[in-house]
Amino acid sequence: MKGAKVGLERIKKTLLRDKAGSQEEILAVLKSDVCELLDCYFEVDPHSLRAEIDVDEYGSYKISVFARGFRVRGAFKSG
Repeated sequence: MKGAKVGLERIKKTLLRDKAGSQEEILAVLKSDVCELLDCYFEVDPHSLRAEIDVDEYGSYKISVFARGFRVRGAFKSG
């Protein structure tokens, strides 16, 4: 039963990659957008930014993002 679950997870991840075109490309866009958003509020180290997309057992996307900020901006940037 455990082998079937692992196989199902592999299939879901493959479908995610196929549906998104290229997982690396969608992650690059996501990281860029998140960095731009966070930059409005913090001084962010763009090299610290990590993003991951996974599919859970229910078929929902699990999106994790990590960034390291150094200080809060005194006057927030606006559009």
